[in-house]
Amino acid sequence: MSKIKSAKQLTFTYFSIVAFAIITIHFSVLESTVENLEHFTAQYRLESLANSLNEADINSDIVVLDNFSTAYIGYGALPDSLEISKQLALNSAVEIYKAGRVDQETDYFVMKTTVMVNGEMLDAYIVNNDPIFELSEEKTLKSQANQLLLSFGLLILSLLVVLKIASRLTKPYSSLANQLSAKTEGDLSPLTLPAAGKTVELVTLTESINTYQSQIADMLERERAFNRFASHELRTPLMVLRGSLSLLEHANDPQFVDKQRVRMTTAVEAMQDYVETLLSLTREKEDAVTPWRLNSAEIETLLSHFQLLLEEKNIEVLVNVEHAPCLRVSHKAVGILVGNLIKNAFVYTEQGQITIHVSSNAIVIQDTGVGLESNSKVNQGYGLGLVIAQDIARKYGWQIDLKENDAGGCTASVTGLENEGLR
Repeated sequence: MSKIKSAKQLTFTYFSIVAFAIITIHFSVLESTVENLEHFTAQYRLESLANSLNEADINSDIVVLDNFSTAYIGYGALPDSLEISKQLALNSAVEIYKAGRVDQETDYFVMKTTVMVNGEMLDAYIVNNDPIFELSEEKTLKSQANQLLLSFGLLILSLLVVLKIASRLTKPYSSLANQLSAKTEGDLSPLTLPAAGKTVELVTLTESINTYQSQIADMLERERAFNRFASHELRTPLMVLRGSLSLLEHANDPQFVDKQRVRMTTAVEAMQDYVETLLSLTREKEDAVTPWRLNSAEIETLLSHFQLLLEEKNIEVLVNVEHAPCLRVSHKAVGILVGNLIKNAFVYTEQGQITIHVSSNAIVIQDTGVGLESNSKVNQGYGLGLVIAQDIARKYGWQIDLKENDAGGCTASVTGLENEGLR
């Protein structure tokens, strides 16, 4: 497996590739420009010489036009040292070299043209060899070499600057990576932004990580509370079973035995309901449930489970079912959710009134008890508590709200029942 490179190394590598590509293109363009300029100059010079040849009085096969240019009338007049093709295009400058030369530093340009000699149109070859022009080319090459040195100097300077920039750009991300690496197991504290080098992407990344860690922390806290409350609620029926079994060992009275049997049966059913509800929260899909309505009879059944909590209390319980909602949710899940809210109202109300109002899309439980601020246990829930109640509501797309009443007490509501359970 190849070694993973850092962002700083990748930035330096990519910039180096681009820089060398730019230099290569630069010299290719410069070389092409020099060659085109050289050819253009030769073409212009030879065209001028061709015009002067047409005006000259030609008496020989070889006409010296100037110190560096000679015209040869007819192909046979060309010296053997020049290799010139008979198929040379008219009026076009072509670069050639002397035959047998090892060094080809001196360029020769030749142009084939036509000239009138004694009333006859003949081919003429104008050959130009200008040392001054060659000297200009040497100067161009020298300038090109200077440009090369300057480019490499700028390249090195640019690489140093890029290294500095890459280090500055990647330093904040390295700081975040170091913070994450330094975290101990279970440490979900938020990350801090570096003092320098802040960017929109960096801020967004940091906030996203912190939000994600916060969600994980909330989930872990919910799971701990879930396990704490669930273990408490499951321990209660086990204690009832153990106590009843202990009493049955020394009981002979049929009525007493029957009473303990009922207690044990109720405890087993309660435990089974809790277990099934807890397991249902971990399943994405549930078995199809026949639609049923949360009517007065269902509410009265739930109230009967908690009548013992109202003993020796001066409390009036009023049930008002305006419209029974149709649900496709397990009776047990609804029983635990609504039963928890009813249990809270019964436990933390000593006197007064408890009102249960049911409409097509909500159930509202209002009491005259101690309220939210006076009893922190209500905020945490009782028994399975609001932690599991919230999980049940969340699964079915419902919403649980608790608020303090102005006249005292608490109002708990479950809304969204018109969704009929799983959406």
